[in-house]
Amino acid sequence: MELKSYQQTVINDLGEFISWLEKTEQINVAFEKYWNSKGVSLIDIDGTSYLKPYDNSIKGVPRVTVKVPTAGGKTFIACNALKTIFDSFPLDKPKVVVWLVPSDVILQQTVKNLSNPAHPYRSKIDSHFGSAVKVYEKEALLQGASFGPTEVKEQLSILVLSVSSF
Repeated sequence: MELKSYQQTVINDLGEFISWLEKTEQINVAFEKYWNSKGVSLIDIDGTSYLKPYDNSIKGVPRVTVKVPTAGGKTFIACNALKTIFDSFPLDKPKVVVWLVPSDVILQQTVKNLSNPAHPYRSKIDSHFGSAVKVYEKEALLQGASFGPTEVKEQLSILVLSVSSF
């Protein structure tokens, strides 16, 4: 399964934002520079906000929102975004992803799809990370099942959690 052109545009835009982040080393500045490069201002002519400034409520943790139409392939975009994100990290940096879902039904579906090597989502992630991937649910994490410093260093760890679990 390959990205459609609009999905690839999303991944390219993510790469551009990460590039600005690497240059500026400040999330809010990178956010403003990225949007300015797209011709979008954070302040309009009247001095009021045109686009809200970056919400840095989780200090030092960059986060990105992807908006695509219903059935636009958000999950597949996310699977591909992992490579773009982790390519910007030092090689020795642990690769851990918190994958939040809105409900328990979607959590079970997501865990099933991301855990199945034959599923296109998992297949794409495996191709990007040399099949060194493990998917965890909350219960397994609480029990410490196969999740420790060694695993975090040697694989991509995807922690699938529901928003309600917080």
